[in-house]
Amino acid sequence: MARSMFADADAEDHHLVALLAGRGPKGASGRERPHSAALTRRLLADWQVLPSLSDDVADDLLLAVLTPEDHARLRNARLGVAAFQRAQVAGSAGLLEAFDVHGVPYSLLKGAAAACLLYPERHMRGAWDIDIGVAWDDIGTAEALALSSGYHQAQRDPDRPFFRRADRELRAIVEESHFELGFLVRRLEVTNLSDAVRAALRDEPWLHQFWHDAGSVSPWCYSVVDIHHKVSLDIELRGLLAATQRVVRAEASLSVPDLAWFGAHLIFKLYWESVHKYGKGLYQFADVVRLAPLLDDRIFARLVVILENHKLLAAGYHVLKHVPDFGVALPPHVANFIADMRSPPLDTDPIETNDLGDMWPKLWGRR
Repeated sequence: MARSMFADADAEDHHLVALLAGRGPKGASGRERPHSAALTRRLLADWQVLPSLSDDVADDLLLAVLTPEDHARLRNARLGVAAFQRAQVAGSAGLLEAFDVHGVPYSLLKGAAAACLLYPERHMRGAWDIDIGVAWDDIGTAEALALSSGYHQAQRDPDRPFFRRADRELRAIVEESHFELGFLVRRLEVTNLSDAVRAALRDEPWLHQFWHDAGSVSPWCYSVVDIHHKVSLDIELRGLLAATQRVVRAEASLSVPDLAWFGAHLIFKLYWESVHKYGKGLYQFADVVRLAPLLDDRIFARLVVILENHKLLAAGYHVLKHVPDFGVALPPHVANFIADMRSPPLDTDPIETNDLGDMWPKLWGRR
């Protein structure tokens, strides 16, 4: 981690950075176990990365820095989240096939796209839902296909980790402000869970936000899809949809953005959410550090054009400059971009360039 940013960085900060980057803690020993509870809390807060931890990291290397009790908690959490992601993938398969059968162009977005582009298997990138982008003209057809595929219009219960039938007025407000058909939900009863996963669901209450009736012989969860027709108020989906590619994962052919559009969307989402009220998104650096080595000069040039067209150059600078903090080297052309962007353009207002400062300290709860 950059010394200039966190002179007071604790061991769990360094360990979390390594885990987000897909590595285990280096040179860790039992002397660092006083940080066990803090690291466990941070990993559960950034649970989206848990399935990506390799077995040697999760089962062996973490033993050096976690107490046996915390290690058991994280082992159970990793098992339960990975099973939840597998259920999400399986639950949405019929809908994605229906889009292809009916000729509806689409693209997986955000975490669902990252899972296809950056990780060996789709369940290794956690997310609450599967985000899908379609053109505005196809939004009605997309919703009809979702409903015919077993999804229902729903909304989260504010007091419990459940969904209930959507309030139509509230749904209309959400859909207008978020440019999506929010919360299309179907209930999944998963019948092929291993004994180890069933035991994890039973023993770890934290997992009950994902899994219901966890102590029964038939635990169940929700499959959730959000269908978007824009990226934001100012960013249409037309450019992204025009630059999709097909990838094959587990014998399924899926439509995802090319790396330039995926990178631009990732930068936008991470920066915009973290500098505003949410102050979240640290787990998305797991995507950024896996994406950075794939950005050859041609792809990166296109990414920069997209950022420039949408006044997101400052966002790109603030996000990408932290890749080396994870021990990942930037390609030379990306490093040159960071150097060029270090000084803001003359005679420009930060608001005009969407430069709201570095989101890094806020992501760590230090601002």
